[in-house]
Amino acid sequence: MNLLDMKGRHAVITGAATGLGFAIAQRMLASGARVTIWDRDAAGMAKAAEQLRQGQLGAVVNTVQVDVADHASVVQATAQTVALAAVDVLVNSAGITGPNGKLWDYPVDAWRSVIDINLNGLFICCRELAPHMRERNYGRIVNIASVAGKDGNPNASAYSA
Repeated sequence: MNLLDMKGRHAVITGAATGLGFAIAQRMLASGARVTIWDRDAAGMAKAAEQLRQGQLGAVVNTVQVDVADHASVVQATAQTVALAAVDVLVNSAGITGPNGKLWDYPVDAWRSVIDINLNGLFICCRELAPHMRERNYGRIVNIASVAGKDGNPNASAYSA
């Protein structure tokens, strides 16, 4: 595996309690970064952080509970996180698929939930962390998306949007 040189860097990874975000956290740690997991699932984050620490001895893994769709929650998480260390990297990997169904049957509240997390949450996280990166004249932001956004998935209108 090719490693990135992340020594001395601090990465925030949204949705890292499971899935792709968790794998990205593993890779960042293996590359020498300090990691802060942002997720709304406190129990899942605690479990993930413990697994990450066990998998990478000496790894610095912090957890901050946040709902990326809630601006006030992201503001609070940002304050907690920058108090730990300056943020060099933001990886927006939090996302949900929502239900599958015909557009005309798709629940409006499910549509809003998917858009709030997958789209608005990404914007809010960038909006709040980018100024801290700009102050230091350094930062990297990685936004994870699905090929469904390009090609679409039948019966997954919100996710594809």
